[in-house]
Amino acid sequence: MQPLQGIRVLDLSRVLAGPYCTMVLGDLGAEVIKVEPPEGDETRGWGPPFAGGESAYYLCVNRNKRDIVINLKTDEGKNILRELAMQSDVLVENFRPGTLEKFGLDFKTLHALNPKLIYCSITGFGQTGSMKDKPGYDFMIQASGGLMSITGEPEGEPMKTGVAVVDLFAGQNAIIAILAALQARTLTGEGQHLDIALFDSQLGWLANAASNYLISGKLPKRHGNAHPNIVPYQSFQASDGWFAIAVGNDRQFARLCELLGKPELGMDERFATNSARVQNRAEIISLLASIFKDASVSEWLAKLDEAEIPCGPIQDFEQVFSMPTVKEREMVVKMNHPTIGELPLVGSPLKMSATPVEYRLPPPLMGEHTVSILQELLGYSNDQIGKLRLSGAVK
Repeated sequence: MQPLQGIRVLDLSRVLAGPYCTMVLGDLGAEVIKVEPPEGDETRGWGPPFAGGESAYYLCVNRNKRDIVINLKTDEGKNILRELAMQSDVLVENFRPGTLEKFGLDFKTLHALNPKLIYCSITGFGQTGSMKDKPGYDFMIQASGGLMSITGEPEGEPMKTGVAVVDLFAGQNAIIAILAALQARTLTGEGQHLDIALFDSQLGWLANAASNYLISGKLPKRHGNAHPNIVPYQSFQASDGWFAIAVGNDRQFARLCELLGKPELGMDERFATNSARVQNRAEIISLLASIFKDASVSEWLAKLDEAEIPCGPIQDFEQVFSMPTVKEREMVVKMNHPTIGELPLVGSPLKMSATPVEYRLPPPLMGEHTVSILQELLGYSNDQIGKLRLSGAVK
């Protein structure tokens, strides 16, 4: 068994936050029905790279789903969606606020038809507030939500992260809210509307950086790969490359000083405590940087590991996916795809002893399961489906 076995999720979302949320629910055993418009999920065209006609971007967040294409601009399409909603436990959508209300597919309408339905809306700025009608994309919210102001080199331009973290964190928040709502439903018998905003998720993700500002009133600065509150906690250059050190307490710093043959630095009042090192950041970092250039990355990592000082190499993707631990932790899985053949995907990070995740279905082709969904779930005949295809209601 799987933890979400027996839960049906209707996925009207596209791009990243919503599809990531529903993929994880599918990994946990939920039956996920991906509903696409006739033009398809935008990410199907976000490439290269492509494989078997599918973009790598689309493939990364759409496994464990069946796919149906419904034209919600037709009355027949709207009726099909309502019928599916009446048989579902969860609906996930990322339309702009008010859009689905025009189609009679909003929470209030569907809740009246299915009071147990958990309706999760993922938008840029939420269902309320003066900015609710503004469209939201990860990059613009990294900018407007403060993340870019603290990312990058001190004298360089503000930078976004290398992955769309706002989308992914909003997707995780949606998962958490859905799981909580499912538990609440076991107590009340009622579904509810979940309002997840990318902007809110970005602010929540600021964590200690936001707390530093709210308490001190001082604007945080960009520190590159360094940490605003911990020293040394950054990258350093060795004789042949770069590596990272994460000294989390004063005992580790003292061991680092012993390892470097500079035990006096660990007792120096300018550096003995973390707060002192933060105050004297430039001086201690300059001293450490000059020492680290004298040996190779591998030599430093071996010594640091032996001294149990947190450290790591700065690796590219080829190096990462070649690590034995990736295979040992099953973090790359291979699925049989109808047009690609053997498809490698990043595995789930959720490791559960009694109810492990399962990889049942590869990312679906567009409309791959339209017929089977209409027949199995709604009891439509071949003649009815043929008429729906001719009218453009389904594809």
